[in-house]
Amino acid sequence: MSLFYGIAFAVSLLMLAIYFRTDRQRELWLMLLFIFVTISNAGYLALSLSRSLTAALLANTVAYLGNVFLPFFLLMMVLQLSYVRYPRYLSVVLIVLNTVMFLIATSGGYCPVYYKEVTFEIVEGAAHLVKVYGPLHGLYKVFVLAYFGAIIGIICYTAVKRTAVSTKHTAFLALVLLGNIALWLVENITGSKFEFLAISYLMTEGLILLLYGILQDYENAHPASNPGELVYADADMVEGTAQNALLTPADNQQPFSDGQIADIFAHWTQTQDLTQREAEVLKFILEKRKRKDIAQVLFVTESTIKKHTANIYKKLEVANRTELFEKAAAYISK
Repeated sequence: MSLFYGIAFAVSLLMLAIYFRTDRQRELWLMLLFIFVTISNAGYLALSLSRSLTAALLANTVAYLGNVFLPFFLLMMVLQLSYVRYPRYLSVVLIVLNTVMFLIATSGGYCPVYYKEVTFEIVEGAAHLVKVYGPLHGLYKVFVLAYFGAIIGIICYTAVKRTAVSTKHTAFLALVLLGNIALWLVENITGSKFEFLAISYLMTEGLILLLYGILQDYENAHPASNPGELVYADADMVEGTAQNALLTPADNQQPFSDGQIADIFAHWTQTQDLTQREAEVLKFILEKRKRKDIAQVLFVTESTIKKHTANIYKKLEVANRTELFEKAAAYISK
């Protein structure tokens, strides 16, 4: 069994290396997910190789660091990839809750709330912790199921609102989640001493890398790659080039106020054809935000904002930011 955990740890290191080579944007939640999978598998390997109760408890703590925080990273990543708006304080609140859960889950051997008793044994050369569950052990299952439920809700919302990049996007998110739930249930129902989560984490990483590859292909596709599709210029896209001289009148426009933007959305009927995320991006554009700033606020890449901007220009029938500001001004109540 130690051999398998060693292979799982080696594969997770390989996945981490592939991630850093693939994701040059360094998406925060995606990066943390890959790092913590490696940490968790390192904990499983160290636990199987432990030869004392103290060492096993320490390794168990490392493994739980991944077990507790990985559902959180997966949730935040799904929120980001699904283009679902959420309060900025959500991540802070969840970090606090996860930290409390982590402290409870790793209290074994020190406080009898999660495990009443913990002893140490070696079976077929691999170490195991023999646990007698305490009153708060069921809290971890509720904690995990709550995350799974939240992610299912987001995926369903994504499917209904069609905020995802494509149906493949939604299908992969659902597949990642269902695979994790299935393996987690197998582990809990069978009571096996083998940690099925080690397999679940590797499966998650593989599917996410595949999904990220699909999204990268989508973002890197040129707007004019489809026959008959128009190319719309954004002043930010050609900054520093001679073409920018043709678009500079937009720079002389003042940002629209919140009230003016509300008027624009209320009276410009074509804005109703925009998706929720496109409407969000349009609002930032009307506030004279740069593409880089919009990407940071929405936790997406600049390429994604570029794609949304092109779609906005097409739906609103404008060629560039200058025309956008000129047409928008006509819909402001005098």
